[in-house]
Amino acid sequence: MLRATILLLLISGAVLLALPFVAASLYVDQRGITVPGRVFSKREDVTVHNARWQRSCEMTVEYSPPDASSVAFLKVRLPPEQYDEYRKGQPVSLRYLPAKDLPDVPMAKFLGQVHALTTARLAGQTAFSAWKLLFTPGIVALCCIFGALAALLIVWRLCRLPGFAWAVFACVLAVLAVVLVSEFPTRLPAPSSDVRSASGTVKTVELITRIFEGDHESGMEASQPMSVVGVEFLPAGRLEPVLAIDVIDANPASALKPGAVVALDYEAASPRTARLRNATRTFVERNLNGIALEGALCLLVLVGGFAVTQLLGRAWKRLLARRG
Repeated sequence: MLRATILLLLISGAVLLALPFVAASLYVDQRGITVPGRVFSKREDVTVHNARWQRSCEMTVEYSPPDASSVAFLKVRLPPEQYDEYRKGQPVSLRYLPAKDLPDVPMAKFLGQVHALTTARLAGQTAFSAWKLLFTPGIVALCCIFGALAALLIVWRLCRLPGFAWAVFACVLAVLAVVLVSEFPTRLPAPSSDVRSASGTVKTVELITRIFEGDHESGMEASQPMSVVGVEFLPAGRLEPVLAIDVIDANPASALKPGAVVALDYEAASPRTARLRNATRTFVERNLNGIALEGALCLLVLVGGFAVTQLLGRAWKRLLARRG
């Protein structure tokens, strides 16, 4: 009873903490007013964290809230195809929630005063479309797989089918396999249709030396380190540059540096699908071979340790038998 009460209190507290943020975001759609703004700046970057990289397309919009005496700035994250539709200085419309219309829920007024709540959003976006940007197709696929495996185990248990322990073991192995495959670095798609050539400037170079690395896991040393290279270039027929990303073999002898001018090939219809020229991408095969070799060595050590233990055990028994 005590545990259930504590769990109920924790859930209630979490709901109360999340309520003002969720309510304010929904109120922007329902009660927000239209205010004008303009594109103040645009920025496209690539970030690398724990052997995984992510593209971010962010636009900053300047606007004047009707209930404030100074201008405000709103940072908007957009998918690349929508990001390209805007230009610096372009007028845009926003949905803005005045302070008087904030939801009447605990902590909402205080959080609104410290600008912790969502009170403005680009016109055409909704709370659900903004949250959707947080969930990439890969994350959605992983959640679906984990949910399907959990549902399978629940049904297995409810139906009292035999071999439940083996089913749990198999599901754990499947989850580990899916996680490892999803985190293994792979080559990006190569340009295939209407391929054009251009030169660009290296904006960022991020080195990955370990794979399967996490916030609390050290992972393993990569047999072939990788470089995640972001190159900014101006595709033919466009007014603003785009950021192409390529994952290549890290080569200390010819290391790329920000500011270097490089040649690349790209697709005319999708210029972010691009590859650097004169770069190798053998990291997939070499890292797979490294994993296989390390796994074989670990298996050999385990088998050898088991064999040595068996031999020592038999020798000890013989020694005891002779003394007896």
